[in-house]
Amino acid sequence: MSISTFLILKILEILQILLLFVVIFGLAMGSFLNVCIYRMPRAGMSIHTPRRSCCPACREPIKVVDNVPLVSYLMLRGKCRHCHANISAMYPAVEFATALLYLGLFSHFGLTLDFVHALIFVTLLIPIAVIDAQHYIIPNGIIGTGMVLGVSLVSLIAYQRGDVGYLLTRLIGAVAGGTLLWLIAVIGGALLRKTAMGGGDVKLMALNGLFLGAWPELAMVLALSAIGGAVVGSVLVLTGRKSRQSPIPYGPFLTAAAVIVLLWGDWLWGRYLQLVGF
Repeated sequence: MSISTFLILKILEILQILLLFVVIFGLAMGSFLNVCIYRMPRAGMSIHTPRRSCCPACREPIKVVDNVPLVSYLMLRGKCRHCHANISAMYPAVEFATALLYLGLFSHFGLTLDFVHALIFVTLLIPIAVIDAQHYIIPNGIIGTGMVLGVSLVSLIAYQRGDVGYLLTRLIGAVAGGTLLWLIAVIGGALLRKTAMGGGDVKLMALNGLFLGAWPELAMVLALSAIGGAVVGSVLVLTGRKSRQSPIPYGPFLTAAAVIVLLWGDWLWGRYLQLVGF
């Protein structure tokens, strides 16, 4: 075996190990995010309280062996070991989606600081999307944590690159994102004579601007989220699952659009410019 072949095989082996680690880490983080999703919207609960996870139906503490991401759900056939109540399919779905997104981010960014930046951003977006879909709220704790981590990370990346403009663009993006959606909410509320958008959506858009940048990223997030919301809302109304007056949480569409822009924003903007003749 030649030295070059040996090196290639070793690199592939290391890459496989890294991919496996990313998947396992994603599953573990998905399990933790399930804790956040369940506890954060509920009074008297926090990430730390109670110390051990328990069945929502019988309140029996969940054993470690029954708390392995994906595997335990499949082994228990989606039921509590003690009371046999159904376990929501949301739990394995969040774990699987988190691992899949982590794998996609690693494949896109590689083992770089940008990967860490994207990883933290997506980790914040997942519980925001699910909590808003279920409870119509976006916890301030997640937004606040995201802002602190976001400013720290973009400052570190700007320092590493020696590019102050990168930091300024992200800070402007945070201000512009929040301000833009706030104006849309105010104008929409005046026209519709009812609350058009919650304050959590405004803060989420500020978070998007901080992690993605100001222009054209915010424009793409707004466009994609509006299209997604319109399509899903129309389907729900036509199928009778929602009425025209029923509120539809906007957070899931903002988060989905943000992930799309994070991964494929440059490509989408390039295709758009080609389409309009630039």
